[in-house]
Amino acid sequence: MFHLEREDGMENYRSKIEKIQEKGNLYRLGKTFYTSSSLYFLDTGTGKVYKVKENVYRVLDCLLKTNSFDNLYKIDLPKDDIIAALDEICEAIEKEHILSAPCLSEENICGEHFKLEDSLQHNMSSITLELTEQCNLRCRYCVYSDTNEDYRTFGEQDMSFDTAKKAIDFLMAHSPKGKQLYLGLYGGEPLLRFPLIKDITQYVMSEYPERDVCYSMTSNMTLMNEEIAGYLATVEKFSIVVSMDGPEEVYNSKRVFPNGEGAFEGAIKGLRTYLKARENTVNAREPIAFSVVLTEPYTAEKFDKINKFFEELKKECKCIILVSYVSKTAECNEYIEINDRIENQWEDKLKRAEIYDPLALWTLNNIEQNNFSMQYFRRGSLLEIHKRNLCNKPIDKYGLNGCCVPGARRLYVTVKGKFLPCERIGTQSPIGNVDTGFDIDIIRKNYVEDFVKQEIKYCGECWAVNICNNCYMDCFGDKKVNFAYRHQLCTNTRKRISESLSIYHEVMERKPEMIEELNSVMIE
Repeated sequence: MFHLEREDGMENYRSKIEKIQEKGNLYRLGKTFYTSSSLYFLDTGTGKVYKVKENVYRVLDCLLKTNSFDNLYKIDLPKDDIIAALDEICEAIEKEHILSAPCLSEENICGEHFKLEDSLQHNMSSITLELTEQCNLRCRYCVYSDTNEDYRTFGEQDMSFDTAKKAIDFLMAHSPKGKQLYLGLYGGEPLLRFPLIKDITQYVMSEYPERDVCYSMTSNMTLMNEEIAGYLATVEKFSIVVSMDGPEEVYNSKRVFPNGEGAFEGAIKGLRTYLKARENTVNAREPIAFSVVLTEPYTAEKFDKINKFFEELKKECKCIILVSYVSKTAECNEYIEINDRIENQWEDKLKRAEIYDPLALWTLNNIEQNNFSMQYFRRGSLLEIHKRNLCNKPIDKYGLNGCCVPGARRLYVTVKGKFLPCERIGTQSPIGNVDTGFDIDIIRKNYVEDFVKQEIKYCGECWAVNICNNCYMDCFGDKKVNFAYRHQLCTNTRKRISESLSIYHEVMERKPEMIEELNSVMIE
């Protein structure tokens, strides 16, 4: 066990810290954070979180942010307190294996990505069909609205039934029998193509009656009528995600028709038409998922109104609330060196934990209520920390961040039949099409080999590498991997995960039963 007596002085600990630095900088090895009442340390390699005393916290915070033993002499604590902290840290290095995460390298990155043929030829589980590029609304936060700074025009193209059939046949041929499959119907607004939806579902039921298929669709519901509702309500395992931002006042401020008229009345009417149609069907007891996009101003008053709206809506149906903020198009950014990052500007002082996510802060302040955002809270800030990798010794294998095997999990098929890894990724780097299938060479080069090189360079020096769920989105420019489009996202992700660590442990201190509930939540 590494242990030195205090009277040997601070310099006796230098060699131990510098030995760790020989394997890479200290920034990547852990993160200090705090709640309103306690101080904590997350170890990157093991995923363990330790509640620590102030002297230990301040020493770790200094080392991890400055990567310098010399800066310990700038800490405004009695020398004996700093030595005691170093002694405790070095003992934990020996006994608990903290600060020992291996460097990221080609040798220790692994996963299904390196068995592409097997995953893509035999283990697919989902496709999403882009039925149309058109939409009947012009929501003001959408990138297809001229009020959005990232404005781009809607397309005019639709998917043909022939293309849809080829995509479905491809899924069936490349997925194991007995596996539950998912077929997503996407737009634009998919109900603009209701005849195609009907053709697709009937084709699957007639040609593949033995396959277990779940259907899903995201819709603004303004086109839902009795005919459409009557049909969809009878399709087994057909779920709809309803775009619904809240009560009329909130909804109509952003979700409008091309003439600027608010769409709330049509959306709520369509929803109720569908609920009525499915009352005595196989789908009657299934919950309805609502996609809520939050926009400024982020005020408690606004969140209260949204909460009240969904509390009333729960009287009509079971609700699952999916919350998101308006996304921004990625821009190419220069990489900020570690020691220049704002997050690593060290000050020897303790400040009250600050949480910047407005919805998380509101939820935390109303934690005793079962409010509309609780599912978002559980599945977001809490779940990403609760489900992190935990081990007694530092992890010896890394994956490709939060990246799934491109095409195997949720293949996206454009209106013209091109394959993309999912609907969140732009059109820069297709991975095949319905006529020729997967281009495995392209997938291997663009989504594995080139990605791994940049992951080693950039993710290898990040403390959040084992918690981060960033995927291929925002990684591409000019049809090749380019992390310059991701640098800002990485900065934001570290900030978000740091907040999530504080939120999770705040909840653990104040309402531990909420943490226990997370054990039953499955990550899809």
